[in-house]
Amino acid sequence: MIRYIAVFLLWLISAAAARTLTLEAALELADKQNKEIRLAEQELLTARANIKEAWSAALPTLDASFGYNRNFRQTFFYVNGADLEPFSFTFKNEYQFNAILRQTIYSFGKVGTALKIAYDYRSFVQNQYDDRKFRVIAEVKKAFYNVLLLKNILQVSKDSEESARSNYENTKARYESGTVSEFELLQAEVRWQNAIPDTMEAAKNYSLARNNLKSLLNLPIEERLNLEGTLEQALPFPETASFEQVLERRPDYTALQDELKMRTNNVRLEFAGHLPSLEGQLLYNYSAISDIFTLDNENKNLVLGISLNIPIFSGGLTSARVQKARVEVNKLKTVISQQEDRIRIELDNVNLRLEEARRRIAAAKTNVNSAQRAYEIAETRLQNGLATQLELKDSRVFLDQAQLNYYRAMYDYLSAYFDWEITAGLAAER
Repeated sequence: MIRYIAVFLLWLISAAAARTLTLEAALELADKQNKEIRLAEQELLTARANIKEAWSAALPTLDASFGYNRNFRQTFFYVNGADLEPFSFTFKNEYQFNAILRQTIYSFGKVGTALKIAYDYRSFVQNQYDDRKFRVIAEVKKAFYNVLLLKNILQVSKDSEESARSNYENTKARYESGTVSEFELLQAEVRWQNAIPDTMEAAKNYSLARNNLKSLLNLPIEERLNLEGTLEQALPFPETASFEQVLERRPDYTALQDELKMRTNNVRLEFAGHLPSLEGQLLYNYSAISDIFTLDNENKNLVLGISLNIPIFSGGLTSARVQKARVEVNKLKTVISQQEDRIRIELDNVNLRLEEARRRIAAAKTNVNSAQRAYEIAETRLQNGLATQLELKDSRVFLDQAQLNYYRAMYDYLSAYFDWEITAGLAAER
């Protein structure tokens, strides 16, 4: 008795600790915890670092160095052709400090082009991030409603099993009273036993669907999860948008346009390798020498210089890089054209899916009502001895199938609707 009480208490504690999620709560969790979104955010940080790196080429650089030498032996100076004793010109301690300020004065577009590429890359990564996030959100929505679908399928299986068990018990009682044959009893028992594996299969699929949702939300697999929601969502049938509007709203297509800008600017950047660059330098030098640890015999100098670097011959390396950059531009233009074709097909396909699912929902709803009524009639006829177990079984199968078709049609419409949001570029507005 104590053991049963303990089990019951543990069940109550577990149930109380279960996480209950609405769709809105699930989407908030995905936004905060989904690993793919977190990875995409790191790419945004990389893009910001690239901009800082590009700006560094336009800003001055300052380097400093400090040196110290200790001379353990003297170095002598000799004069040829003169009767002079050699004399030492070294000191035991030598100190040196250098600082150099460099500034690119003109680079024939290299710095400006690099900055354009960096900013285009940030826009490219932002659009990729938006696209990845919207697709993850759509996956979470579909996973959420898939759990509800499989929960309903599980309930249909349980109801069917319970109906078969109840019918078997009634048939067994009637068999024991001699009003039905052993054959009818065996039919009822077989129907009940066949329903049990279907319920187990439905329970397994329901658990797998919840685990998939937990994975998307980055929740522990062992955590209990209950969902609040229904498949019966009043989602309007989408309005038709022009193809140009769709392209403007799609972040993945905009990302390709950003990449095309980067590739085009990269051609200019590589071509700039043929052109000279002008750099200014300001050098400060300080030195001191002494036999003791003091700064004696000092020398200070400040030098301003300008240098012009002119590329003359690179063995064809720069030309090859320019050619490769142009090829990448042409390849990307082809990719963009392919993407436009895919988007056209996706729009047509998703509209077909939506229309087909909407019609199935209307037909399935009517079919459920008819199948429910037919099953109730079959039960009454069986109780009055006017129907067989086979007729009752067929009626229950038709009812179960009608209910499952209705639930699946609703889920298929929701799934197609979420895909339409992505395809039409409206995920950010939903």
